[in-house]
Amino acid sequence: MNERRSRFQLSMRYRFMFVFFILTVLPFVLVGYIALSKSEKTIRSSNLDSVVQASKNLDHFLRYVLNEQDKIMASDETQELLDGGKLAAQLGEIPYANKLSAYTDTLNYANKLFKIRLFPLEPSRYPAYMKSVYGPAELEQVPWFAEIVTKGRFFWKVFGPADHPSLYVQPTLGSVKRLHSLKTFQPTGVAVMEIRPAMLAEFIDPVKQFDNQRLMLVHKDQAIIYSTDGSYDGKDAEELERELSVPFVSKTMKYAGTESLVNVSALLGGELKLVSVVPMKDLNNPVAVLNKLTIAFLVFYFLMSLALAWYITVKYTSPISSLVRQMKILARNQFNEAALANSNWVKRSDEVGWLYRGMSHMVSEIHKLLEETREFEKRKKQLEFQVLNYQINPHFLYNTLDTIRWKAEAHQVAEISEMVSSLSSLFRLSLNGGRELTTVRRELELLKSYIQIEKVRQSSLVRMMYRIEEDIMELPLIRLILQPLVENAIRHGIAGKGDAGIIIIQGTLEEDGICFRITDNGAGMAEDVRDRLLDPSAESRQDREGGLGLINVHERLRHYFGEPYGLDIQSEPGRGTTVILLHPRLPDNTTEIDR
Repeated sequence: MNERRSRFQLSMRYRFMFVFFILTVLPFVLVGYIALSKSEKTIRSSNLDSVVQASKNLDHFLRYVLNEQDKIMASDETQELLDGGKLAAQLGEIPYANKLSAYTDTLNYANKLFKIRLFPLEPSRYPAYMKSVYGPAELEQVPWFAEIVTKGRFFWKVFGPADHPSLYVQPTLGSVKRLHSLKTFQPTGVAVMEIRPAMLAEFIDPVKQFDNQRLMLVHKDQAIIYSTDGSYDGKDAEELERELSVPFVSKTMKYAGTESLVNVSALLGGELKLVSVVPMKDLNNPVAVLNKLTIAFLVFYFLMSLALAWYITVKYTSPISSLVRQMKILARNQFNEAALANSNWVKRSDEVGWLYRGMSHMVSEIHKLLEETREFEKRKKQLEFQVLNYQINPHFLYNTLDTIRWKAEAHQVAEISEMVSSLSSLFRLSLNGGRELTTVRRELELLKSYIQIEKVRQSSLVRMMYRIEEDIMELPLIRLILQPLVENAIRHGIAGKGDAGIIIIQGTLEEDGICFRITDNGAGMAEDVRDRLLDPSAESRQDREGGLGLINVHERLRHYFGEPYGLDIQSEPGRGTTVILLHPRLPDNTTEIDR
């Protein structure tokens, strides 16, 4: 699976497609994306700017209304008419009501922007006037009137049919302010300035840029004062409640089940908010043509990519992929010419044909070289064994050693007899009948014969400890690989320690193969000495500090089995040395490793 994924990722066809995509499609996509995003951003910015500017204009107008309200309060006639009841007591209720109504009508006639309503501080004392301007309702019991009379703090209020069905057909924004005497500063009445809905429309309707765009003027209590679509349902404002809690908002959100751009701008210090809701499909209509053109070009380039990929696949990548597969098959079959499949691409006169013909020639030459190498190695080993046999005739040597042993026993020299017996066993096991492979058990027998000889030679005790797993005793092992390691440990490790020296041999079967650890409690060695022991470039015995046997064992293992097999040395001065030998686990009953 990993090999398939790697082949897919590195395939030439996909590289060509990727390069084509980078050079053509990607720049076009980037330009299209930038153009679309810039266009959309410009439209959004334009819509937001118009909402903000409209809110500023409306804010100026509403502040103008407040100024006019102050002017009315400051006029002499207003001060005279709302003087706490003195003029009403002088003229009587009916004449006073007519005079106050005429004055209010005059103000409204002169001003077309808003409607003015003046109320005495105690409306119940003037039933005739109140009936003519407000109806029979008891205004003193109305919450908003009671609040302005009691608290005296100016506020904006949305008047609707619920407040007075005959006066307010639709929501109307009004400024409610308590009037007071300029001389005594005592409260004298209440003035209500009602903004005509037509005036709000003149400020808000021009902001509308899209057919389905909705603009609303919303009071801080979520009441809708004006809406371009004529809908005043409070649920619409409730849907925007979170966005209306901050003075300024521009975001995309779900509104009435449709993805929309919502822009909110506050005026009068957050008392009112102008809200614009534009469905995103309407907002994107101006760039729809550009969007369609971009998609058309993308489809065109995609089809071009497919055509290019098909052409490259047929002409180039398929032959090359087939060539790669054949090379892998040949590598698995050790470049056997029988595994080379015939191909029509060999007849091509271009570079692909040259590749196929070159591969065929290369495979033929490699196969010849491999066969020659195998024959050379085989002849080399045969010659080595012949030379060894010519140097020492094993049967003659064994018979001679046996004669010496019998003579020693006849003269009751047990030490000589034991030493000759060990030497005979050592020679027999080391020659191993001319075979390179032995078993772990026979290699340990050889090692014990060598240890016995060393004990006699040195006339001292060589303390050995064996910890060998029984499971590995009959497994195949290269001959003469433990004895050089133990010899090195005796001569350069525990030499001079006397009876305190000890060598521990551990043999285990691990995941990577058979592992032997030869540990001594000797003097140890420095790092630079340790590195030279397994360095092939350190040719002289002095360079390896007497470790010639170690490099021989290491190179034999590497020669036959390659990495990671061989030796590893762990040592520190004064803390002893451990040589780790890693040998592969060979199939049972394996006796030859000539290949």
